[in-house]
Amino acid sequence: MKTTYFGLLISVVLFISSSVSAAEFKYLTEKNYKEVGREQSILLLHVNWGRQWKCAGLDNAQLQSLSFSRLPLSENSTGIVSLEIPSKLTAKDSFTNYTLIIIPGEYALSEFDVKVAKSSSDVGHLKAGASKLFKEGKPIGGTFTVGPGEIVYIGHFTLDCTKEPILWRFYIEGRKEFERYVSGFNKEFPFVKDETVIFRLFSTNMFGEAYSLEPVSP
Repeated sequence: MKTTYFGLLISVVLFISSSVSAAEFKYLTEKNYKEVGREQSILLLHVNWGRQWKCAGLDNAQLQSLSFSRLPLSENSTGIVSLEIPSKLTAKDSFTNYTLIIIPGEYALSEFDVKVAKSSSDVGHLKAGASKLFKEGKPIGGTFTVGPGEIVYIGHFTLDCTKEPILWRFYIEGRKEFERYVSGFNKEFPFVKDETVIFRLFSTNMFGEAYSLEPVSP
């Protein structure tokens, strides 16, 4: 089923630090959380950097980078969530978990890069930047919103290989599965266990399908 990811292996959820290229946010730690309190937001997302074999008729395809920018978009914009593949050679076909403290606001997908290989000697990239993901200054690739003090899950990002290698936002399906996910998050970060985790997916018509759940209360 394209819209979900069959539970997303969340029976054991471990939120770990991984390679991130931007410095306009911090990893969630107890120290960092005490410094910012409820003035900033906590973002939960997951990215599969693994190589996808026989993807849409290609030998393989692999997501290389993924960026979201806070709106309004300008040369002096602050708040960029830019993630990069930790290792092109050793990246596993599993989800890397990102738990980040970011500036509150509305963010738009602003860039991504997918490496595509027809063979070991024929390798290229499918890249999308602001010129493709914005139209007349408005985001068309998708957005998400986080408010001050909110903890928001926006989805699991990987490639879909049905017709062509394309970035796709999957999600945890069902109340019980999301409650298990929240339980794992609370065990990893007990200092925020009394806060509500909000299921508010990255909203897009290009790279995912609509789905929603009510918030999970502490």
